[in-house]
Amino acid sequence: MPYVSDTLPPGICDFHVHVGERIGGYVLRDDFKALNLIAKRHGIIGIGAFVTEEEGITLTDKYHRMRKRAQADFEGHVHWHLTPVKAHPDEIIPLFKDGCDIKLYTTYLPAGLYSSYETIERWMTDLADIKPKMLVHSEDDGIVADASSKHPFRHPFDHSLRRPEIAEILAVEKVLNLALKHSYPVHIVHVSTPRAAQLIAEAKKHLPTITCETAPHYLIYNEELLKSENAHRWLCSPPFRKEASRGQLVELMQDGVFDIIATDHCPFTDADKDRFKDEPEKVPCGIPGLETLFSSMYEHFVRSGKISGEHLVSMTMHKPAELMGITDLCHSRRHSSLEGWNPAP
Repeated sequence: MPYVSDTLPPGICDFHVHVGERIGGYVLRDDFKALNLIAKRHGIIGIGAFVTEEEGITLTDKYHRMRKRAQADFEGHVHWHLTPVKAHPDEIIPLFKDGCDIKLYTTYLPAGLYSSYETIERWMTDLADIKPKMLVHSEDDGIVADASSKHPFRHPFDHSLRRPEIAEILAVEKVLNLALKHSYPVHIVHVSTPRAAQLIAEAKKHLPTITCETAPHYLIYNEELLKSENAHRWLCSPPFRKEASRGQLVELMQDGVFDIIATDHCPFTDADKDRFKDEPEKVPCGIPGLETLFSSMYEHFVRSGKISGEHLVSMTMHKPAELMGITDLCHSRRHSSLEGWNPAP
């Protein structure tokens, strides 16, 4: 069977990929060898991968260890997102010379990943001289905790009640205010609510270095999927939203609000997802997406005429390549449009 990349335009870049780490106690399904096969099969030449500080190893040492693995096992370009937990800025500032950026979370307090808004502002101040791009997972932890206390996690659909849209909206607003205050370049990841996207669009008028992404699953699916058979396998954060919100996100994509489409590829094995099928709060949270980044967007939105092929190329090739600093590489290896490209039926 030929690689799908024989029929896909080469040059796809996914800025948001979890690979080769342990999350919530579970080893992710994909290491860099597995990811390399996926990339070759699906025309992907670059990814943004995460290095999260953990007990027993410094963030610097873990970064160098993961980078070595990637260089040995992955043929594409890797752009690195660093998540400090206890590391002092002086410890990781040298890593930004490699082109890394920083990723912070306004939630996940029990997991030890939470950064308060004060902490985020402190990082902006400490990094003011170099200003690496700051990625932020924006869900207000206080709102999530309050909503979770009111909605016991008995069914996968409860996830949408426990992490409501207002949690994302408030966190995005606060992060944007900090970015504007410090003229700091931020990138809001996996935007799932229309109001958050609108706030970002307004902030961009004042600070063009603000960027954002949404994921294919927020544009294609709604929260009804969390009522389906094996719905626990679709648990991810933020959760899927109501149909009205999904439709508005599509309209905002058509208007050019989202700089890129990125998958938040975070795959666990079915066995790990199924182990706690009847206890959804214990199910590892994350879904795959890298394999279908381009094809799913093409099938749902280009074929239907909702967006042009050029718009899709921009969001999945041109602009993520710019964020990764590999524009020259992409120019040599990808189509600038979909002219002459015929997808498989």
